[in-house]
Amino acid sequence: MKIQNTYYAITSSRSLLIQMVFTLNAIYYVINAGLNPLQLVLIGTIMEVAVFLCEMPTGLVADHFGRKRSLFIGTFIIGIAHLLEGIFPAFWSIAIASGLWGLGWTFISGAEEAWIADELEGRNLDSVFLKGAQFRSLGRFFGILLSVCIATLFSVQVTIIIAGILLVLLAFGALFTMPETKFVKISRKKDISAIHHLITTIRHGARQIKGNTMLVSIAIITILLGLASEGFDRLWGAHFIEDFHIPEAESIYWFGAFYAVAFLLNIVVLRFVERRFNKNYPVILLISNGLLIFAMLAFAFSSNFLLALITFWIAGTLRDVNYPLMSVMTNERLEAKGRATALSMFGQLDAIGQIAGGPIIGLLALYTTIASGIASTVVFILPILFFLVLMQRKINNFS
Repeated sequence: MKIQNTYYAITSSRSLLIQMVFTLNAIYYVINAGLNPLQLVLIGTIMEVAVFLCEMPTGLVADHFGRKRSLFIGTFIIGIAHLLEGIFPAFWSIAIASGLWGLGWTFISGAEEAWIADELEGRNLDSVFLKGAQFRSLGRFFGILLSVCIATLFSVQVTIIIAGILLVLLAFGALFTMPETKFVKISRKKDISAIHHLITTIRHGARQIKGNTMLVSIAIITILLGLASEGFDRLWGAHFIEDFHIPEAESIYWFGAFYAVAFLLNIVVLRFVERRFNKNYPVILLISNGLLIFAMLAFAFSSNFLLALITFWIAGTLRDVNYPLMSVMTNERLEAKGRATALSMFGQLDAIGQIAGGPIIGLLALYTTIASGIASTVVFILPILFFLVLMQRKINNFS
């Protein structure tokens, strides 16, 4: 099997299983656990605090002990987190599970991209990351169908528990099937302490970013995307349930449709980008984020269900364009040695943004309206357009 196919299979399988939970967690949190808007955002903040605290140490694990081990640990912990929240539908258990989920994700974040970039020796990363994003969207689509079927036959709670069990099994499956032949371990000299060596590794990653103006711009954009994403991620489901009064009996099918159409649209858009645009990624991101602003505002303030539905699908599709293109631009500019640590720094910046933005937007939604909370996230997207223009000018100057 080609190394790319292994990458597609593992990442899409994990996306499928995680999406089984994500399709239903808005229903589970609001209806089963009875969380209010502030609690909805707080569980996201807890997750991002865990990401912020653990990104750097887990990135170092991937650079010192191997990407494969890091991916195994991360997938295993995420499986345990979903088991915990599925067994106990309460704020305390969901909060703990969110912290565990954040910890688990930090073992995956950076390590996965570093693994495939190492194995391919930096070749054809744009094609691999774009196709990988399409396969993940396809996996999520099937995850939606599977979650709706299981929830219909049993319950939302049972679906989450099954997904947790399967994620644990996937962790072991990946451990025994993933090759790791091009990993460059960061070794330390005998006369240098472990702590000093870790600090040196972190400094090396920071120097890679600081020494490249494009990476600095990407770092700032990463923070802004983090500021904008947490409020939208946690409130859009509550917006549909509470503002449009979706019946509880029909909510499973509606949320399945919300996600399914968004992911199918995302596959189409990424395929279009892959075929029609030749590495002109700042321009693509400028257009997509400009349109995203209008879509999010329309979604937040629309009183018409059909318009809200269409603009949600547009916003969801456009938001998912950011990650694969940012990954391509970042990985193309990083050295193989210490790559996971440098990528973890970007994950940490995203976490900082989400930690800062989540509670602010949650409080705003709690004391005003959910729609106002969603609309306020646009404030953080506007500066992104400025930095994308700067990045494109930088590219034009070197072309």
